Amino acid sequence: MPIPVPPPPSEKDVTNEPLVHLAQIARLAGVGRVAVVNWRRRHDDFPQPVGGTVESPTFRLAAAEAWLRTHDKIRNPEPLPPPATVTFTGGQAATLHAPHLLTRNGFTKLGGYIERGLDVPWPTADIAQADVPGHAPFRVERANVDISYLDSPEWQFLLLTWLTERCRPVNPTATSDSSRSGEEHHQ
Repeated sequence: MPIPVPPPPSEKDVTNEPLVHLAQIARLAGVGRVAVVNWRRRHDDFPQPVGGTVESPTFRLAAAEAWLRTHDKIRNPEPLPPPATVTFTGGQAATLHAPHLLTRNGFTKLGGYIERGLDVPWPTADIAQADVPGHAPFRVERANVDISYLDSPEWQFLLLTWLTERCRPVNPTATSDSSRSGEEHHQ
């Protein structure tokens, strides 16, 4: 079956409706562009192009998404991990949305999105307790604090970085003085 040639745009096609090309449809489905080209050839009900060229046709986004759903080909995004909570020694607490914890080359980084304007110690902070899903609670002495101001009225990105050796497990039954006994302090 030959690939249909896109018709010239008509006045009714010139709208504010979003258009997508083959590579964008492929990203929606989590496949390569070649797979989308093959779907066009094999499925008579694949949406017709509304513009572009023969080599690079464009399609209505809504039609492409509907076709992908009908054929169970749309990729479902992975759910965000549960938020993490960081409580600083001064009592301030921050909820980190979409948290990421990474240890590499002797440094550990914990980052996530926080509400804009949240009172966070800067440029360094002691973390009294960090509760990160999938990890035992821990505390950290002298973490570097970096706050990135996103182009968002609601969110900013908080990145905490520390030497991995400064991280200690939280002992919920011990007081802060007794939990420090016998530990080496890094100044």
